[in-house]
Formats: sequence, structure tokens, C-alpha cells
Amino acid sequence: MSRNITLAVLTAMPVAVLSVCALAQNAAPTVATNSRPSFFQHMLQKMDTNGDGRISLDEYLAAATARFKSIDTKNKGSIDAVDVASSPETTQRDERVAQFMVKRMDTAGNGYVTQDEFLAAAKKRFARMDKNGDGKLTPDELAAPRWPRRQADASQASVETAKGSRGAQFAQKHFDKLDTNHDGVVSIDEYLAAATAMYQKLDSQGTGKLTAQELASSPQALKRDERRAQHEIKRLDTNGDGVVTQDEYLAAARIRFGKLDKNADGFIDADEMPAHHWAHGAKPIPSAG
Repeated sequence: MSRNITLAVLTAMPVAVLSVCALAQNAAPTVATNSRPSFFQHMLQKMDTNGDGRISLDEYLAAATARFKSIDTKNKGSIDAVDVASSPETTQRDERVAQFMVKRMDTAGNGYVTQDEFLAAAKKRFARMDKNGDGKLTPDELAAPRWPRRQADASQASVETAKGSRGAQFAQKHFDKLDTNHDGVVSIDEYLAAATAMYQKLDSQGTGKLTAQELASSPQALKRDERRAQHEIKRLDTNGDGVVTQDEYLAAARIRFGKLDKNADGFIDADEMPAHHWAHGAKPIPSAG
């Protein structure tokens, strides 16, 4: 499953229980529109085997085949949620996300995050969400988008609306956990108490030094990997047998290629890349359908 991620330092804490996924979902865009050529160049490096500056269906499917085989480490000819969650790509992305998180919060530059640094980041996050500056967070403030969304066409807008609805439900669930006195608002004390508890869970060695390795291997990260893997298998498993064969995987890749090939000329060019990929700095996923 695609686990494309950019992130902001504290979006998931404690609002999303420091889920790496939530960090990815709420990161402010840092890739400008004029960065598109460099991203397409990345795709070309991965897929453009004949060097013609564009990606053909055959090249796209070849990349999808290679990715399938990298997940199917036991050469079963099919993959399941366990395979996806434990794949090398999943592990590498968890590590990259964790390293980014530590770098953002490690104000002392010593390679780890102390509890004070963690709480300092939480205070900044609280202040950004507390739009009216009253020292309390309402469910609306907790669920509000972190930055203005880009303009989108009607179909993409409907997708983002659905995502926003799910995000609001997710925020409400965590709001209820944060609001320990059940007064309908989350105070800074409640927010920091949750952040403190989360830090102590993540600092599995109890050293007071939260490392990228601890973040990447945390129960929260592993559970998120499992959930997303299950979702991917369900999406690609067209016959409902609980596994995805290479044929099913490539069928989804063909559909995705067709969506990307806007002019239906059999090639993907730089100007056909969807804007949301650029905005979030995501890597191309040949299998996404």
C-alpha cells in the first residue's frame, strides 16, 4: 500500500497518538510547484529504462512488478497484509519519518529528543491550533485543516472532502481521550499531560533520550503499518481471498497508469503528474489504483 508521507513535527502528538501516519497527513507542504521537474526526474530514474524522458506503460508495469517482488520476499506469487507491513520499503519509510521527526524536535542538535523538547514542541502545536488564543482547544480547532488546501477539480475535491470527514471523526475520537475532565474543551495542561504520557511510552528504554530508532519501532508505528497494509490488500484483492496476486497487483497498476496518462498517448509526461503528488513530495507508487 502506498505509504507516501511528509510530516510536521508534532501533528500526531497527542492528537493522533503520535502516529507516524498522522504526521504524514498533517504536514505543511514544503515542495513548491516549481519543484515538479525534480520529482518527475525521480520517476524517470526509477522507471524510464530507455531514457526517452517519459514513462511508457511497459516501463510502469515493470516498476510495479519489481515492487511486487520486493514485497513478496518468500516468492509465494501473492502478498498479504503481513508481507506489506513487514516489507523493506515499509521499514525504510518508517525510519525516514522517524529521523525527520527527531531532527525537527531536537533543538539541541544532539541526535535525540528529550522530554523537555517534546513538550516544547507540544506547546507550539497547541498554540497553532488554539486559533482564538483562549488557552483551550475545541473539537473544531482540533480537527481544523493545518493549512489552506490547494484548489482542486470536482473529483479531487470530493475525495478531499471525504478525507476531511474521516479526519474530523479521528480528531473527535482523540479529543475525547484528551478531554480528561469531560468539560468539552482541552486545556494546555490536559494536552501536555497526554504528551508526557506519550513520550514515556515512546522512550522505551527510559533513558530520557528519544531516538529515531525508538520512534520507528514503536507500537504506534507498527499498528499503523498493519492498518494501512490491511487497507491496501483489501483495495487490491479483487477476488476477496485475502491475498493479492501479481496479476491483481498489475491490474491496479494499469488502472493507475490510465489515470495518469491524461492524453491517452500511452506515456506519462511531466505535465501529466497530479498536483497532489508534488504538493506532498510523495514517491510514485506503480501499484496504486
